[in-house]
Amino acid sequence: VVIWATSTMRTRGDDVAEVLYLMGLRPIWHPGTGKVLDLEVIPTSELKFPRIDVTIRSSGLFRDTFPNLMALIDRGVRMIAALDEPETSNFLARNVRVDMRELMLSGLAPDEAQRRASFRLFSDKPGCYGAGVDVLLEVGKWNSPEDLGRAYVDWGGYAYGEDAYGVSEASGF
Repeated sequence: VVIWATSTMRTRGDDVAEVLYLMGLRPIWHPGTGKVLDLEVIPTSELKFPRIDVTIRSSGLFRDTFPNLMALIDRGVRMIAALDEPETSNFLARNVRVDMRELMLSGLAPDEAQRRASFRLFSDKPGCYGAGVDVLLEVGKWNSPEDLGRAYVDWGGYAYGEDAYGVSEASGF
């Protein structure tokens, strides 16, 4: 899912709510202010679908404007990834476990492997904006669609979350 700051502002967060719902989360609202305080897991008995493994590519402006939402989404990802549910009803947890095993086989410590495997929120390198594709198109420095895809991944392959700010993670993205 691609999330833009202006869309989030215009819809008052519908795109973020959609991402959370696809993972099987709902907000906990402050009764007086309507501010989101935290998230709660929707029981699988209430969901009409399995928990979806959602990868988010946010714009640089969203990253800079809504660090609170970046942290909230990341916290939600880790909540769902930590659930002990069947693989057929929690694709996110299944995929995090698979990625974690692969990262540990490559030599990462379990804690680091788990953190890297749970990255689902990506954006540009800190201080940068754009997808990189426009630059290649403008200067004509590409030969194939793969070149454009590589630029998109390289430019957008920086992970964000509660304890991560611009971690270079193009392979995870």
